[in-house]
Amino acid sequence: MFLRWEILRGWMPAIVFAAISVGIELLYFNSMVGRGMMDESFSIPLGALKIPLSIALFFSLANAIVLLTLWMSVFENTAFVMAGPDRRVRRILYPLRMVKAAAIVLTPFTIVLFTPYIVESSWFISAVASASNSIPSLKETAVNFYTWSFGLARMDYSAKFVVSQLSAAFSSTVVSGLLLWRVKGTRNLLLALRRRK
Repeated sequence: MFLRWEILRGWMPAIVFAAISVGIELLYFNSMVGRGMMDESFSIPLGALKIPLSIALFFSLANAIVLLTLWMSVFENTAFVMAGPDRRVRRILYPLRMVKAAAIVLTPFTIVLFTPYIVESSWFISAVASASNSIPSLKETAVNFYTWSFGLARMDYSAKFVVSQLSAAFSSTVVSGLLLWRVKGTRNLLLALRRRK
């Protein structure tokens, strides 16, 4: 394994990535609570203290752990690809590859998580309306799309929360899996070419 996650130098980027993932999840959680999602919470008595716990917040934090695991897996499997033997080059490339792996994991997750709510927002609807007025061929498509999406918008906020979280985690897993499949295919191809030589 390339990165020894058990040493402090390996854990620091993981802690930073976990903090970013938790920040995205807390932003989404707070926006859903602000939109009207009921946050079911319960208290666990611990001596004289009562610790409040939220099921939805646990679900969000579990997704942050999924993102951290995906990031570690993508980085460990892509860090050696074309890094070369020079240590100075590797020291420059590894932080860049950490950022690249973070972008590969977080981008589809964030897009799938927040896009439905951006599309439903009033400023986006007014932008689509003005664009469809200026381009008449888009008007019927926009009307059909929003007729369909407003039907979905009537879903309960708790169901929207769960569906959005699961679909975002699934999209990030698919993108990471495709990248790992491509990297392993490239490695196998290079090994096969070396054997022929």
